[in-house]
Amino acid sequence: MSEIKRISTGVMMPVIRKFLEDDKSVRITVTGNSMYPFLRDNKDSVELITCSFSEIRAGDIILIQRDDSAYVLHRVIFKKKEHVYINGDAQRSLEGPIRKDQILAKVTTVWRKRAEISVNNILWKTLAFLWFCILPFRKMIIFRYHKLRSIQRKYSN
Repeated sequence: MSEIKRISTGVMMPVIRKFLEDDKSVRITVTGNSMYPFLRDNKDSVELITCSFSEIRAGDIILIQRDDSAYVLHRVIFKKKEHVYINGDAQRSLEGPIRKDQILAKVTTVWRKRAEISVNNILWKTLAFLWFCILPFRKMIIFRYHKLRSIQRKYSN
């Protein structure tokens, strides 16, 4: 198995942007916990493609560049004529408006372990919609899930 190299965002993003500008897809490893439980830090990877603003829909996961130059991979909650509002799946507050020019790409595929998951899969879309619907309860659900997992680990050893 080949060794995985970690590269800083400052070095990596210009290369990724060049591939996207050339209409090539790019696969990156997810970092951060803002998209948990759908995307897991340093465990999942995603395929990104360039898309037009008209192709973006509520529920899509998009890569944006904030005005402070930070890059973020979050889900579109709703779309207006000239901008979108986004939210991390592990977060409770909306971010936006996000302008068209800030949107760099959207996710088409997620890799978890060796499994390839299309974001157009009906189960994926249904779970994402249900997760959105329980927005006020997310923090409690994630807390309980981690608590149950720690109990499970404690007694399985």
